[in-house]
Amino acid sequence: MLRHTKMMAIGCPICNSPYRALSKHLLRNHSVRNLVERRILLLLAKGRINIRLHPCIIAGCEYIGTRLDRHLYRNHVELSRQELHVVLTKLKMKVATKKLHELSLTNPTVAMITSWDVDTVGDDVLSQPPPLSPVIKCDNPDCKEWRMDANRMKAQRDIYAAEVKSLRCMLQQRIKRNRKRMNQRAEDQERVFLRKRSRTESTPKRLSKSKGPSCRKSPIASHTPVSSSSEPASIDTEASSSSPPIHSPWFSGRGRGNRMRDITFPRIMEKYLQGYRDHYEGIDPTVRLQENAVSKISRVKSFLSFMAHGFNRLSDWLFLRDLKRIRGWSRSLIKSSLQVTTSDFYIKNISHFLKYMNETPCKGSRLNQNDMILITREVAAILKSMRKKVFIHQMQVKRDKMEGLPSHKDIMACLTAAKTRIPQPLDVMTSNPTHATRSLLYGYMTLNWSCIYGHRPGVYSNMTNTEVLKAEITGTAFGHLIHVSNHKTANAFGEAQMYLTIEEFGWMKRWLEIKGTLTGTNNRYFLCIAGKNPSRNLATFLRLAWADVGLKGPINFTDLRTVHADNAKRFQDISNRQRVSDFMCHNTATADKYYAKNPSLKEATDIRMLFTESLQAAAAAASGVSEDNLGDIDIHSDRDSSVEEHSPTPYQDSTDTETSDE
Repeated sequence: MLRHTKMMAIGCPICNSPYRALSKHLLRNHSVRNLVERRILLLLAKGRINIRLHPCIIAGCEYIGTRLDRHLYRNHVELSRQELHVVLTKLKMKVATKKLHELSLTNPTVAMITSWDVDTVGDDVLSQPPPLSPVIKCDNPDCKEWRMDANRMKAQRDIYAAEVKSLRCMLQQRIKRNRKRMNQRAEDQERVFLRKRSRTESTPKRLSKSKGPSCRKSPIASHTPVSSSSEPASIDTEASSSSPPIHSPWFSGRGRGNRMRDITFPRIMEKYLQGYRDHYEGIDPTVRLQENAVSKISRVKSFLSFMAHGFNRLSDWLFLRDLKRIRGWSRSLIKSSLQVTTSDFYIKNISHFLKYMNETPCKGSRLNQNDMILITREVAAILKSMRKKVFIHQMQVKRDKMEGLPSHKDIMACLTAAKTRIPQPLDVMTSNPTHATRSLLYGYMTLNWSCIYGHRPGVYSNMTNTEVLKAEITGTAFGHLIHVSNHKTANAFGEAQMYLTIEEFGWMKRWLEIKGTLTGTNNRYFLCIAGKNPSRNLATFLRLAWADVGLKGPINFTDLRTVHADNAKRFQDISNRQRVSDFMCHNTATADKYYAKNPSLKEATDIRMLFTESLQAAAAAASGVSEDNLGDIDIHSDRDSSVEEHSPTPYQDSTDTETSDE
């Protein structure tokens, strides 16, 4: 099929002006009243001229058949897409001109407007040029010399044409051999991958025999999608079990020990997944973004491994058409040891990958547009069905987190201890530097900053020496302001700021001086560790400082951040709360989505009073009492005549009634 029709429809073939109603334009502006002539011009403008029966015009090619379009795409593999487009354009123009010329020879009743001649079409790519016009022999010596030169040039042209034909044939054969070799190599890689996958899947199968009966492995199917009734049944059975299916043993291990990182696919699929990873990372990825990309690719590979089980050909991607298997994979995630929010996050990763695959098809994929619509719609339906569980789980987690937050006394104790304890590790690091002392120093510094501002740990770990030195230059007698450019929400809030007093910034300046005397501290980050990457153990250092203060219980940066967000919501007005939230790079809209659904006991009491006030107002409106006398109406008493008259069912505010209603 020719794929250049949209590119060829550029406008009127006579005046080259673009028009939507081209037929009316030809009739009104150019007076093309001959229907056959107008039809030929319309087909030429849309690129739908039939060129199948025309001989090939490529130099050195002598093809004459019934499918010139197929011949150009299959045999002339040495031509690029642009060159093929040029050849097709010339062919269509040549065929259209020939048809118009033949129409003019019939002397039609309706006069023709176009006067194109067949000889006006350029033939710079013709295999043989048109024959020379016959000339009269002349005895003039100059004429004889000219004829000899012409014959010599003709012979030289024939030699060059034969050489071009030979070289073109050799190039075509070489390209075809390379393509065949690449296809054979891809098939060999798929066979090797299938053997490796069978060995990998046999390990958890042997382990499952000791725990209980195992499911039989489904036989290897053909490259067509599984459509029998037995296969979906096996998928549902495997997905409904308490453990993950045998053919997807990729839920064990944590971090870099997770088995998802060991999944491999044929080279063409690995290359496509690498392209997806490059797209996700962007042009300037951070270390954290690169690690997230590796995790995301691992989850995609786990999904593809689940879907490709039982298929002996993977490069066509037809295994993704099994919608029941997609649902089975989602059930296996939900029934595994993962939290429902984690399962939802995994499925969203797959949804993002499918969107990328729909917009950027893989080479060799046989999935059409309808298949991609069905697949993406199925994943979207799965995400929609999980929305209730995810929302309830998030509310429960938020409620538990709010109940376990540190008190204001703990926060004040940490701030007091930081002022007295931070100088002590600095003195020890000057004389006897140790890893334990440095960890305690980092813990107290981050504890002090978090108790003041509640920033995320990424703000502290990504703070560089240059940013600290720049804050020293721009500081005044009021203090110093540090701007951290690299953190999690930099896209939404820009740089993160930290204002420090002269004393607090003096600790940081002293640590910079101590770092310059230590060995192995060539890290550009302020809270340096061994290597060149930012520290990832700040949560551990925070717990060390928390325990050193004498406080008990678990603690993390999120708890301290939540304390500040909750205090700003409860004790600040709207404008000041927004200022505090912006300074700590906190989105109040996201927080209110969950905090508003989890009121405290006092807030619930106030809300109940609102219901009571509404009922009192309704009773007053029904009895005609003014708003000033609302307090005289007792809606809890069923002996009030006015209430009994207008309300057959009295309102009873008792614990038993509420329990029965619930």
